Amino acid sequence: MVIAQPSPIAFNVAGPPAVKGSTFSFLDRRGRLVTKQDSKNGKAWAASVAWSARQAGIAIIPKGIGVIVSVEYAFATPRRAGRACPCVRPDVDKLARALLDALTGVAYEDDGQVVALTVRKLYEADTVTRVWVDRV
Repeated sequence: MVIAQPSPIAFNVAGPPAVKGSTFSFLDRRGRLVTKQDSKNGKAWAASVAWSARQAGIAIIPKGIGVIVSVEYAFATPRRAGRACPCVRPDVDKLARALLDALTGVAYEDDGQVVALTVRKLYEADTVTRVWVDRV
């Protein structure tokens, strides 16, 4: 029996966040189909998310229970921004997809359990990713 954590659990993730890029397929030299992600540090980011969540004491929320995820990605302000909230890459939808996939099997059994998602990109001196996971 899996016992879920008291709500909500908050944790920070160190390191630059990865985006969930696209997959691409090709035939290798032997003619076998190979599919890869175009995200350069996706595996390292997923490992960092999982480690941070476990360090915060997160437990898997079982299927059938809804999950709310909130995340704030803090980035250094781009040099050419010229405004308080620059509209630059990375895209929030790709950041969110990478986070939700990384939390699968760690915070919840399936990312289909996520019923509400809040994602923000902030530009400030403290460049850390803050995540909150809560049960419905």
